[in-house]
Amino acid sequence: MIRLTQRQIHHGTFGLLNGLGLFALTVAFFPEPQWLTIIPIIAGLAFGGGLWFAYWRGWEPARPLLIVFLTLVVALGMNEQFLESRFNHVIYTIPALALVLTGPVWVASSALALLAAFAIRTGGGPYLNPFELVTFTLIIGGMIFSRLSIDNAQRLEAAKREAEEARARAEQRERDLAAQAEELAQRNAEQQRLLELVSVLETPTIALAEGVLLAPIVGALDTRRAQALTARLLNDASAQRAQRVILDISGVTAVDTQVAQALIQTARALSLLGCQVTLTGISATVAMTLTHLGVALESIHTVRSPQEALTQTQ
Repeated sequence: MIRLTQRQIHHGTFGLLNGLGLFALTVAFFPEPQWLTIIPIIAGLAFGGGLWFAYWRGWEPARPLLIVFLTLVVALGMNEQFLESRFNHVIYTIPALALVLTGPVWVASSALALLAAFAIRTGGGPYLNPFELVTFTLIIGGMIFSRLSIDNAQRLEAAKREAEEARARAEQRERDLAAQAEELAQRNAEQQRLLELVSVLETPTIALAEGVLLAPIVGALDTRRAQALTARLLNDASAQRAQRVILDISGVTAVDTQVAQALIQTARALSLLGCQVTLTGISATVAMTLTHLGVALESIHTVRSPQEALTQTQ
C-alpha cells in the first residue's frame, strides 16, 4: 500500500492542474493556433506554476490562493451557453480541489461563490431550482464532512505518532536510568571495595610467630581509625587464636590524649580475649608528650621495638 504525506498529495494536485493546462495549451494549437485561448492558458500556467514553486519553497498561502484563482477563472470565464441550459456540474470541480488542497471553509466558500456567480450570470436559471439546490447542498455538505473526517483522522494519526514517540522517549529514558543505576551500583561497589582495601591497609596485622600478631600503626589515629583498628585486631586475634598482640606506634605522627585513650581501649578489648598487648615504637618525644599530658599506660606492657617484644615472647 502506497502511503503519501499530505504535502506529497498537494504537490500531485499542483502537478495535475499544470499538466491539464499544458494539455489544453497543446490542443489550442491544433489544427490552427487559437490565440484568444492560448494567451489566457499561458497566463494561467504562469500563475499556477508560480504558486506551485512558491509552495515548494514552503509558502503555505499558495494553496488557498490557487483555489481563489481557479474560482474566479471558472466563475467569470465559463461560457454562458453552458450555464443557461441546465445546472452545470463544473460547479463542483473547484470545491473538490479545495477539499484536497485546503479545508472545509474553502470548500464551502468556493462552492457558494460559484453558485452565486452562475446564478447572477444566468439571472437565476437552473441555479435557483429547489431540487438542484438540495442536491448541491448534499454534495457540498458531503465534501465538507469528508474533509472534517480526514482532518480528524490526521489529527488522531499525529497524536498517535506523538504518543508513540513519547513512549519511545520514555522507554529510552528508562533504559538510560537503568544503565545509570547499574553504573552507579558498580561504582558504589568499587568504592566500597576500595574503602575496605584502605581499611585493611591502614590497620594491617602481621603474624610474626605462632600466636603473635604485629599491628603497625602509621599516620594519625582518629576515632574512626581507632574503632577500625580495634575491630580488626579483635577479629584477627580471635581467628588466629593469638596470645600476644604487638602494637607498634613508631609511625604515628602525633600522640595526644585521644590517641592514648584509643590505644588503652584497644588493649583492654584484646585482653578480654586473653591476649597480652605490648606497645612498641615509643620515641623520646612521644614519651615526653604522654608524660606532660598525664596519660598513664601502666596497663600496657611497653618495649622499644617489635623485635625486642618478639624476643621476650620467645
